[in-house]
Amino acid sequence: MTDPRAITATPDQLERLQHLLSRSADARAWFEEMEDRAEPEFRPVAVKFRGLHVEQVDRLTALLTAVGGEPDPSGSVRGAVSRAAVSMRAIFGEIDTDMISAIRESESALLDEFAAVIPQMEPSRYRDELVQMQGELTRLLAEVEAEAARPRD
Repeated sequence: MTDPRAITATPDQLERLQHLLSRSADARAWFEEMEDRAEPEFRPVAVKFRGLHVEQVDRLTALLTAVGGEPDPSGSVRGAVSRAAVSMRAIFGEIDTDMISAIRESESALLDEFAAVIPQMEPSRYRDELVQMQGELTRLLAEVEAEAARPRD
């Protein structure tokens, strides 16, 4: 059963949600760049993360709108720098499983953003949605790390 009460976020909540949306958009763009330049054996990892971030940016945009915000899903300067770093790495090296530590660091920072905004939200379907997205990202990161840790023949 859905809660018919309208939920309106406070200015601080809207700011935190927008920051989470911007970081998610940055991650999406980073993985798009990585997908384009990844070695064939690493490409599925980039595709999985890009797919998750594309979906989550859309969901965060809708959520932010629903609670009274005016979302900007364009990302930040930080995202542009991250994309440039991937491009430079592709020029001088390979985009492969060596990227796992950078992915862990980046996705952990995004998980920290979820952890910062979730307690700020009152119990609602929107908070539940944020918890669900956090769980999806946590599971994907754990799956990719476990795969990377498996010995190769």
